[in-house]
Amino acid sequence: MNDRQPQRHSSEKAVPGTAPAAKRGAGKNPAADREAEKQWQVMEREGGLFTVAEIAQRLGFGGGPNAMARQLTGKGRVLAVKRGEHFLYPGFQFDSASARVIPAVKDVIRMGRYAGWPDEQIALWFFTPNRQLSGKRPVDVRTNEEQLLSVAEENIAK
Repeated sequence: MNDRQPQRHSSEKAVPGTAPAAKRGAGKNPAADREAEKQWQVMEREGGLFTVAEIAQRLGFGGGPNAMARQLTGKGRVLAVKRGEHFLYPGFQFDSASARVIPAVKDVIRMGRYAGWPDEQIALWFFTPNRQLSGKRPVDVRTNEEQLLSVAEENIAK
C-alpha cells in the first residue's frame, strides 16, 4: 500500500460484502440507510464534519481553499466524505493538538482504500460497533495503534 492510492467516494462501486452493516445495500435497504444516517449524525456530533477551510483553521495552516485542500489531501492520507453536494472531513481522524492525522487512523485509511473501500465506507466502519472490540467502535480505540490496526486488518484486509 502507498499513500498515493486514489481517493474513492460513494459514487464508486464498493467491494461486495465488505461494508459495515449500515453501508451494505445503501439505497436498497431503508433500515440500513437509517442506521447509516444515525452513524453520520453521531460522527458529526462527536467529532464534527468540517469543510476544508474549517479543518485547515483547526489544524493551523492557511492559504486559499485550493492550497488547504492540497495540504489535506495531497497524499491521500485523510478521509473526505461526500455529504449532499459537499466533501467534508470527519474530525475524528485528526489530532488538533499536534495538527496531524492520527497515525493509526492514517494506516486504516490506506488499508481501506487498498481494499477498494470508498471513504464513506471507511468513515462508517469507524463508527460501527465491533464484536472484536467487545462492542466498542473503532473510533473509540483510534489512539491505541496496536488494537486499532489488528481489528482493521481482520475486518478490512479480508
